[in-house]
Amino acid sequence: MKIKILLLFFTLIISLITYAEDVFFFSHLSFDNINKAILILAPGMNTDGAFFLKEAPWMEFAKRNNLGVIALNYSSSEEDLYQRGKGYYWPEQGSGQALLDEIKRVYGKDLPIILYGFSGGAQFVSRFVDWCPDRIIAWCAYSAQFWDYPKEGTKLTKARGIVACGDQDGLRWQPSFAFYYQGRKDKRPWIWVSISNTGHNRSAKFERFVRQFFDEELAIWRGDKKPADDIYSDISNSDNELLLLSEQPELECPFRSKEILDSWKKIQAP
Repeated sequence: MKIKILLLFFTLIISLITYAEDVFFFSHLSFDNINKAILILAPGMNTDGAFFLKEAPWMEFAKRNNLGVIALNYSSSEEDLYQRGKGYYWPEQGSGQALLDEIKRVYGKDLPIILYGFSGGAQFVSRFVDWCPDRIIAWCAYSAQFWDYPKEGTKLTKARGIVACGDQDGLRWQPSFAFYYQGRKDKRPWIWVSISNTGHNRSAKFERFVRQFFDEELAIWRGDKKPADDIYSDISNSDNELLLLSEQPELECPFRSKEILDSWKKIQAP
């Protein structure tokens, strides 16, 4: 009886230790041997992102652009993430280097990176892009509950990004907008999207917009398209010509083209 109790005790200890550790797993896909860059897909908190590799819209996008694909399967204890500021949300604590090592291991070189993250994935993406600023082509962080803006004097990525949240995602909308606002205050080339009639869930219409945004950034990165002067539009998304631009630059989003602007207007909730 004592032996059984001891075995149970050690089993519980092992389970707790395993749960307390950060776990960095990956799923990956390559469409040919000439991968130009890597698409990183980051799912919600402590979720295996392998399902992304079965989603035709994302895979067709990757194939069209000669991208390798890595889906994250990261996990940390919820107590660490929410109460201690520890875990995979913070790339400097191991999750960032684990991803860079995986890219090098699977694809043989340090390829440039595009990232899309939802919820817990947005937590990682929003921090990773400034932790590894010179490798980023473009990024999108959608619907994180809390955000960390880089400290003053930190090197920031010049890559364009999207910060987004559903307009009915009550716990996350205000922190997400505040993060975007700080970025635009620092003149960072970010687009804000408040997705209409949307709570805390993924959005097909939004992800279509993200892929269109990524397509354009990739075309410019490859040299297939020359960047034109940005078109600015106020996040109020107003049809009133007198209100197209706010007196606050923080409320103006930069767009590479009228096509991107028109697509944004279809999903942006004023």
